[in-house]
Amino acid sequence: MTQTTDYHARFRSCGDNVTIADDVYIEQPEKMEVGDNVTFMRGFHMIGAPQVCRIGSDVAFYPNCFIQGSPGRFIIADHVELFPNTYISLGEGASGFVEIGHHSHFAPNCVLYGWGGLEIGPYCNIAAHVVFATVGHHDEITDRPMALTGEKSGPITLEEDVWIAANATVTANTRIRRGCVIGANAVVTRDTDPMGVYVGVPARRLRDRG
Repeated sequence: MTQTTDYHARFRSCGDNVTIADDVYIEQPEKMEVGDNVTFMRGFHMIGAPQVCRIGSDVAFYPNCFIQGSPGRFIIADHVELFPNTYISLGEGASGFVEIGHHSHFAPNCVLYGWGGLEIGPYCNIAAHVVFATVGHHDEITDRPMALTGEKSGPITLEEDVWIAANATVTANTRIRRGCVIGANAVVTRDTDPMGVYVGVPARRLRDRG
């Protein structure tokens, strides 16, 4: 797809030194506020129109990031990197949102579902293939296939300075507290206590950090 529009002119607001690859597609740029030194690399797609969409300064979307959903909100603070193939879904209702704090980093192939509300604090490091699952199916309903029961959702919150290692999954209705480390392949199903190292399925506290 070849870019046929000047997104700089169509953004609700646009800072200085915003770089946009030729094949970027943004369905409704008029709702986006974009800060300084933002980079949209090749293959970036944004489908739908969040009612609030703010991208801070010094933010980089690496190749093939894909964002969809509306009419919730999508807010990224300053100094955030989203590496290739990051997928973000805001859901279909006004209550869905994704908010990412400053100086947070996402390695390739992360999946962020904002249906139930996803808040990621500052200085968080998210390794490759991590899934934030704020939405799921009604497994408690047994009189019909789960695919026909609709979705249920709940929030996920990461406090400041959290590291989630590769291939971990965080499920709805959980809070990962300040300074925690979540081990590779772990599945987080309940709130954590601060400054802990958590591993396993389901994730359990292994030891204190440090």
